[in-house]
Amino acid sequence: MKARTTAVRPIGLATAVVFAAAGPALAAPPAAPSPGAARVVLRSTDADTGTPLPGARFELWRETNDRAGLQSTGPAGDERQAVGCATGATGLCTVELATGETYYAVQVAVPTGYQRPDEPFAGFDLREAAAREGLVVTVPNRSRDAVYSGGIQVRKRDGKTGAPLHGAVFEIWKETNGTSGLQTAGLDADLRPRAGCATDADGTCDFEGLADGSYFLVEKDVPEGYVMPGNPVAGPWRLDGASGRRIVLTVYNKRAEQIPTVGADDGRRARTARSGAPPE
Repeated sequence: MKARTTAVRPIGLATAVVFAAAGPALAAPPAAPSPGAARVVLRSTDADTGTPLPGARFELWRETNDRAGLQSTGPAGDERQAVGCATGATGLCTVELATGETYYAVQVAVPTGYQRPDEPFAGFDLREAAAREGLVVTVPNRSRDAVYSGGIQVRKRDGKTGAPLHGAVFEIWKETNGTSGLQTAGLDADLRPRAGCATDADGTCDFEGLADGSYFLVEKDVPEGYVMPGNPVAGPWRLDGASGRRIVLTVYNKRAEQIPTVGADDGRRARTARSGAPPE
């Protein structure tokens, strides 16, 4: 079956979207954390259904060497924390960490029947506000027995010329919590089943190995000289047999100098089409 092709203009989308930039408050924590500290909830879920998973074990590391990402070996490595935890029946476990630092959560044991995460660690900044609100870090796992045959290709194009654009960064999120719109944080967030991708010289990037379901596309960064959309979230789109389990999404963005003055008609509407033609 032929893949469905969709043109996306994620600026002022009509679709109702809830997009959380930071973790929401934990519901009634049992006690206040220590001064200068915050509670971090590690959440292990099935990457396709959102089902909580017991038996995931985590280590916590603190960023100490000012190098991007986690370095867990060698004399100049980051610092492993004394705390760690394993998820119970609710798929949750909790640690307490000092605020004002950057940390990495590493899943060192996976739930029975599941694979290790696609991304080896989850990094997060523990800001002062987390002492009041708490923070939830979700690490999805994929079943060893599941078959994943779907794929979504993103094509990034100049909004005026249609030329391919290199270096745009996207994430794919799967609808798993039954709540309208996208929720990216908290104890009942939707799931990001694959690592993000950046468009290549041809202006494309691919998310492969996806299960059937509804997906959101989130634009995280744009090529130099282009404008980040006012609303970076588009979708959801249904990936299943009707779509041939393949979807092509074409995303147009304008250069900074292409943005019209206030009050002009800048075409800020949801645009969906089967052709790859740029918007008028």
